[in-house]
Amino acid sequence: MKYKTLYGVIALSLCTFSVSNTYARIKLITLPVREHVEIQLENEHTTIIEEERVVPLRKGNNDIDFSWHNTTIRPETIVFRVLDDPRTDLKTNVLSVSYPPNESALTWKVSASQNGSARVRITYAITGLNRSYHYIARASHDETQMDMMQYIKINNQSGESFLNADMNTGSGKNIVLPMELNETQEYLQQKYNAVPIDKTYTVNASELGYRNRAEDKLNVLMHYYLHNDTQHNLGKQSLAPGKFRIYQQDKQGTSVFVGEDWGQYIATEDEAKLFIGQARDIVVKRIIERKKRQRINGNLYNIDALVKYEIENFKDKPVKLIIEESLPFLRNEVFPSRHRISREGAPYDSIIEWQVGDDTSFTGKPLKKQTSSEKIAYQITLPARNDQAKVVKLVKKLNINFKNEW
Repeated sequence: MKYKTLYGVIALSLCTFSVSNTYARIKLITLPVREHVEIQLENEHTTIIEEERVVPLRKGNNDIDFSWHNTTIRPETIVFRVLDDPRTDLKTNVLSVSYPPNESALTWKVSASQNGSARVRITYAITGLNRSYHYIARASHDETQMDMMQYIKINNQSGESFLNADMNTGSGKNIVLPMELNETQEYLQQKYNAVPIDKTYTVNASELGYRNRAEDKLNVLMHYYLHNDTQHNLGKQSLAPGKFRIYQQDKQGTSVFVGEDWGQYIATEDEAKLFIGQARDIVVKRIIERKKRQRINGNLYNIDALVKYEIENFKDKPVKLIIEESLPFLRNEVFPSRHRISREGAPYDSIIEWQVGDDTSFTGKPLKKQTSSEKIAYQITLPARNDQAKVVKLVKKLNINFKNEW
């Protein structure tokens, strides 16, 4: 099969006379084909190529000419090395490098102690050789674990072909894959079996909105939580960002499409959540039950806000519900006239001093990873409806005291 390769040539100049640049570039012979190519894809922003060739050298100085016409090689990254071979007495030394004017080429001057062949390694960065990831995930029927397959797609728009290239993607295993010019290849990179997952339901009036604003009913979003650690059969390497297509096994053992989401980069020992839709069988009503202002001095106030959540679970199994409250959103609900600028130049909406009040009925501490200076989150377990299909309504209250409000 014919294929395109980087065009490189070598000029051999005898020690007995000097050869001009013009003469050297006319008398060039073709470099031998690559004997090995490795493509380093583990870096998200830079693709590194390492190629090895066996080059015939003659005793004295040799001019090795390297060209990259119509390719996307970054010339400032090209590195040339002669590899030591203990089986031969040939000694080499790279003397200099020069760049012919107005050409996509360079010339290395290499001295050789005797006639012979040397293995050389040429390393460079290249653009247009892009890779992306996507995932196919299949959750079990009870949604406690999933099998997850990671695929990598490589698209070659570099202007160069690489036959039988050794691809290194940073996953711990390499794959030999031919990459023709303008070709796209896709293969299974990793498979993770029986990965434990947590299914959660989340409400947030500010970020996720209302299902029915007139009835104070919030949207309830469902997520699968992935934990990239050894306890969850992951954690050997980070997970690259990519689209997740998520399926769930039904009672008959077939897979039903649930949804898709874009998964962010997940470092080891970190976690991420995948959106899988809205729940219609969990109802959460959010009501501002109390809002009071207490004057401290002049136009300085403390504000007392009490939010009530009425929660019903129509499922026949218990579920975890995360209730998030955006504190700037809540503050503006109970005291909506604040649109002035502070003396420091920042909007007052971004300057909040608050504490949890005594009338809060959530047990335990707020969720550490979801709670910040502008958000508070609690997780509760909703009981399943009983055998008589009776639903228990839970009522939870969040009391927030905003301090030193102008």
